[in-house]
Amino acid sequence: MALLRAARPGSMRLVLATSAAAMAIAAAAASAGAQVVERRPRPAQPFEERGPATTFVGGGFTYASPQGVFRDYVNGAFGLAGNVLHTFDEDGIVALRAELGYLIYGSTTRRQPLGGGALGLIDVDVTTSNNIVFGAAGLQLMAPTRGVRPYVSGSIGFSYFFTTSSVAGSQSYDKQFAESQNFSDGGFTTLWGGGLYIPLSGGARPIALDLGAQVHKNSDIQYLNRNSIRIDNTQSTPVITPIRSAADFITFRLGLTFGVR
Repeated sequence: MALLRAARPGSMRLVLATSAAAMAIAAAAASAGAQVVERRPRPAQPFEERGPATTFVGGGFTYASPQGVFRDYVNGAFGLAGNVLHTFDEDGIVALRAELGYLIYGSTTRRQPLGGGALGLIDVDVTTSNNIVFGAAGLQLMAPTRGVRPYVSGSIGFSYFFTTSSVAGSQSYDKQFAESQNFSDGGFTTLWGGGLYIPLSGGARPIALDLGAQVHKNSDIQYLNRNSIRIDNTQSTPVITPIRSAADFITFRLGLTFGVR
């Protein structure tokens, strides 16, 4: 009969409160257990997911067209030039630019006896070349456009003009056995120019065709041309007459630029 009697209201409230507390404790324990999970490091993202490249390297063929007084003594020059760019923003609008180039503006080869006596029976080829090395660093600004991107640049640096002569056997042109520097001079230079980047491929490592031109300002430089060295068989040493003038020229560049990082 006692089992059929209804529980007292106070007892009923105590049971409900105890059950609610037990359920809350169980839920908290389950939540804490769920949070104790081993955390493994995320795998490194592939390069393509790390954003666009910020460093670029480029290079290509260069033709130099003499300007002003320099054009009276030199017809033109051919060579190679390379550059490195580091952009300061994601769109590449502002970049630090460094470049280095090499040009040959004249080369002559003469065949002559190696020396007197028995050596006079041996003919050798004496090749004299006139060269320019230039380097500079500055800033580049590029238009924030899609597709073809125009750019302008300005740099300061150096130019080094030098003339060398080398001797090789007339039957083995690739085997030089003597070389000397006849004359050299260098000075301060400024480079101003611009061009176009024409995209060839996209992604995190883009490739673009680089069409550009730069004005090289070289003042008060001494250099030689093909007529500056006169060989007189009656004298023991050649007569060298350097030219001193401004040596300004414009380079036209056809090359490629690659995103590397």
